Amino acid sequence: MSAKKPTWRDVKKVLQQQEKDQLIGLVQDLHKLSTTNADFMHARLLDVDAVQSLAPYKKRIKQAIDPAQPWKQEVQLREGRKAISDYKKASGDMRGVLTLMVYYIQCGNDFTLDFGDIDETFYNSLCTMLDQVKKHLLAQDDRQLAAEFIPLLEHEFQRIDGQMGWVYPDEFGEQVAELCERFG
Repeated sequence: MSAKKPTWRDVKKVLQQQEKDQLIGLVQDLHKLSTTNADFMHARLLDVDAVQSLAPYKKRIKQAIDPAQPWKQEVQLREGRKAISDYKKASGDMRGVLTLMVYYIQCGNDFTLDFGDIDETFYNSLCTMLDQVKKHLLAQDDRQLAAEFIPLLEHEFQRIDGQMGWVYPDEFGEQVAELCERFG
C-alpha cells in the first residue's frame, strides 16, 4: 500500500506554524527557483507599469507562437495560452489579459505572414483566442476598453485579409464586425 500523496492542506498546516522570516525565505527560494515563479510574483505583488509586467509573458508567447527559428522549434500553441493563463492567475488584470490575448493573435498572424499557411489546428487556436477576446469585451461591457482593443483587431484583420487560407480571415472579420456593431 502506497503512502498518501501530500495535499495543499498538509502544506498549509506546516506553513501556518512557520515564522515570518521562514516564510519570506521560502518565498525567496521559490522566486529564485524559476523565472516563471519570479514573473508570477512580480505580476502579483509589485506595482509596476503594464509594459514591464507583461514583458515576460509576451516573450513566452512570442517564443511559443512565432519562434525565431521555426525549423528548429515547433510552434507550441499550448505554451502560448499557458502564458496568458499564468498572467491571469498572477494579476487578474483584465486589460493585461486582453493585451496578451491580442498579442497571441498578432504573433500567430506574423508567423503565417512570414512562413505561409499553417494548418487547421493553428487557425482554430487563433479563432478561439479571438472569440475569448470578444467574450471578455462583451462581458466587461466597457466602451473605453473596447475602444482600446477593437482598433487593434481591425488592424490585424486588415493585415490578414486576402493573405491566408483556411477561411480564417472570414471568421476573423465576422468576429471583429460583431464587436464593432456592439460597441459602435
